[in-house]
Amino acid sequence: MISRKLIRTDLNLLVALQVLLEERNVTRAAERLSVSQPALSKTLQKLRDSFEDELFTRTAHGLVPTPRAEELGRELPALLDMVDRVLGSTDFSPDTFAGSFKLLLPPILCESLLPGLMADLHENAPNVQIITAEVAPHYQDQLKKGEADFAAFVALETERDILAEPIAAIAPRCYMRTDHPLVKKEINLQDFLAYPHLRLYLPGLTRENTSMVDDVLGQYGVHRSIVLETTQFSSAVGVLTRTDSLLVANAGFQEGGLYTDRIIGQELPGELQRMIHNTHSSNRGKMSLMRHTRTSRSAPHQWMRALLMKHLTASAEVVQPAPGPTPLFSDGAVAGSK
Repeated sequence: MISRKLIRTDLNLLVALQVLLEERNVTRAAERLSVSQPALSKTLQKLRDSFEDELFTRTAHGLVPTPRAEELGRELPALLDMVDRVLGSTDFSPDTFAGSFKLLLPPILCESLLPGLMADLHENAPNVQIITAEVAPHYQDQLKKGEADFAAFVALETERDILAEPIAAIAPRCYMRTDHPLVKKEINLQDFLAYPHLRLYLPGLTRENTSMVDDVLGQYGVHRSIVLETTQFSSAVGVLTRTDSLLVANAGFQEGGLYTDRIIGQELPGELQRMIHNTHSSNRGKMSLMRHTRTSRSAPHQWMRALLMKHLTASAEVVQPAPGPTPLFSDGAVAGSK
């Protein structure tokens, strides 16, 4: 039976309460709700009257929820998700949808993903805006608070309400300048090790997630000479074009077409490919596309998830993985690791 209190309750108040709990700041909450700060202050007073509790206290660091508000915060996400499913429309068309998605991406992934993704959107969903930012240490909190829609990163540990979908491993290539001495020959392991190397890494990972290539080579007692570590593929390209250095990275960079006249990608030496296939490496983190459960039944988010997965893997061959989780080749080195 529906209670009188429920009949008198404006469900928009609950939406405002959830946003206030996420933001802990009236200004930011008002911006997300597209209302003025005075209007949100009145809404907060209505919430206090309805729940007969202060709900928040103001401090120099923002709003601090009361125990009652924290209790409500544990119940509201599931409740609002259910209401959203009940009210949501099943009609969704990318060509007429107008909205934005914020993606948290490592710099090297932006290089291979965005050209194809934006071309696809330009053709099929012209009113969609993409906003990108680098992956910060608190990226899971950003997904929870609605400050980001998707994050692509190595999912070492995810919280219960974060959905992580593994991205298929992509065949790596050995990149070099277009007039490099190795361009016209089939590269063997001796050739590969004879030249200096650049190494891309994903910032923020621990020492346990260093480069898989170097981890595998080390298990066979051989090493390559690393002269530069960077998070920026474009910077690495500049170095490749002016030196004899080599770089191991995703095949997707070549298919993107941004550097066609400057660098070329060759297959890794057959010996190295067999070593990778036959060697168990503990340094194989699973690159995943992550999102919050709040968006799991949103038609626009479902569509964007599928589009992202398509472009994260469509431009390159998929590696037949060795036992254990497989990585997206950044070459995976860690900032500051040696």
